[in-house]
Amino acid sequence: MSSTFSLPENCKIVELTPPAVGAGAVITSDYISLKNAHKAWLVIHYADGNGNAVVLQPLKATAVAPTGSTAITNVVKIWSNLATATDDTLVERTAATSYTLNAAAANKIVIFEIDPADLGETYDCIAFSATTPAAAEYISAVCYLQPRYMSCVGQSPTALTD
Repeated sequence: MSSTFSLPENCKIVELTPPAVGAGAVITSDYISLKNAHKAWLVIHYADGNGNAVVLQPLKATAVAPTGSTAITNVVKIWSNLATATDDTLVERTAATSYTLNAAAANKIVIFEIDPADLGETYDCIAFSATTPAAAEYISAVCYLQPRYMSCVGQSPTALTD
């Protein structure tokens, strides 16, 4: 029996960071608004060519500008796969406010599950930062938003503006 679930029809998909190469500097993604979302899954793909223990830090703000940007303070669910070339299993990690990648050269996926209600009373925008990925390391990220109001995909409210 086939499922009626369709990812692009049931979730808004927003690019946070296009594929980018590290250069020894902190990478910060674009900010998006969660005003129209029940939940968000921040999905980060990391190609680790040097085996650095990079810290992935979800951020929150009161506007996509990003006004009042700071690290999240409530713990969130985290999943990761630290060797995607040899395994396709996501492992649920200890809930936390950030996640440090292991120091192994491998392709990795990390997922943060964020409930907008846990961001705080005035915060409704998110992004993430990655500490100093090296020149041989690549990162990209998308966010899957479960919309608060169901609508046609082409007519759903934007998450790129407040």
